[in-house]
Amino acid sequence: MGSVMTLPNFNSLVCNTPQPAPLLGSRWISLGLLITLVSCGGQAASESSGTISTSGIVSPKTTSIQEVQKTADRNSVVTVKGVVGDRVPILDGTVYEVQDATGKIWILTKKQPPAPGQEAVITGNIRFKSIPLNGQEQGSVYVEQE
Repeated sequence: MGSVMTLPNFNSLVCNTPQPAPLLGSRWISLGLLITLVSCGGQAASESSGTISTSGIVSPKTTSIQEVQKTADRNSVVTVKGVVGDRVPILDGTVYEVQDATGKIWILTKKQPPAPGQEAVITGNIRFKSIPLNGQEQGSVYVEQE
């Protein structure tokens, strides 16, 4: 029987959450801290607008999620393509996960996010939030879509 994942407690950030949910794993701790830093910091302003495109008209060149996570230029514009997973509403937006064959990455958006299970093409700015925990870096690379 597999383990059950539940959403972390974001009472101050999640819209209309009636009860707290337990944290399971460092992935959720990192996501919680990332959401807190991004929503409360107000410093994640985007210099360009990103788009979600599910139509096959003209798609920009996509980059694998693994390559995005390795990119040294943390403020460059990138386009990723993958299947939408978990979504977490936060103040003024949503954080949702996208997965391709090379990995997973979180997308921060103020737009209506795509539905879970839907394939999406997302363009936005690569961002990194440092999250030191117990002397170890638990920061996350994410894409900010405006």
